[in-house]
Amino acid sequence: MRLRWVADTSQGLVRLENQDSWRVHCLDRSGEDEACLAVVADGIGGREGGKLASSLAVESISQFVTDFIWEKKPIDLLKQGMLYANAKILSASTEDESVRGMGTTLTCALVYAKDGKVFISHVGDSRAYIISRGIIRRITDDHSISGELVKKGSITEEDAMFHPSRNVLTAALGTHDSVEVSLYKERLLPNDVIILCTDGLTSLVSADEICQVALNGYTEAATKLVDLANSRGGYDNVTVVVLWREISESADGLRGEAE
Repeated sequence: MRLRWVADTSQGLVRLENQDSWRVHCLDRSGEDEACLAVVADGIGGREGGKLASSLAVESISQFVTDFIWEKKPIDLLKQGMLYANAKILSASTEDESVRGMGTTLTCALVYAKDGKVFISHVGDSRAYIISRGIIRRITDDHSISGELVKKGSITEEDAMFHPSRNVLTAALGTHDSVEVSLYKERLLPNDVIILCTDGLTSLVSADEICQVALNGYTEAATKLVDLANSRGGYDNVTVVVLWREISESADGLRGEAE
């Protein structure tokens, strides 16, 4: 088995800069196992602060996972990595008044090639989806006012896309000393795919549409989804990471591509 991935990001058609950040970092344990950490973040807090917060979040958790991936249990690794990123953002915010109050969403997936286990950590309203056997399933809940209403059954997923408070977060990294991290355990079967994305996609493209685009070809899915969001107005930055588990007879392992 091997892991493959593609990713794309866009400033969109309205925003003055791209405050999203992303990374896919792959690690090999001397042939014993291979893993990929996929991360997306959407910064908040003004032009300078938003970009800095999302960049710090991605860099911090990537470094933490790299340092401790083979020493800690995966779910503990991700939770501690999120808290480490939170502390890094808070520290930077304290040192520089111009970015005080900055924050970011952060959604991470740690995927193992050998057994397909997936561990996900999440704060904010970026999302993780899994497509298995042609069916898409949303893994994360939005930490937003509209997300809370969906969870309570007060509104539908479709209603949430147009809710006036859809962009009001109830949790983010870097805004408080403590943060509650949502954690999930999943598994990818051969040819299953996990998709991480910021709300620049999900505010304009439904889950069913995401599924349809992905099933038409994983290798082009990230770019096609970004293009679809922009064709509908591109009101926000949009970032998409697509990672899948593929059967391969070759020894060639982790592969990726960024557009």
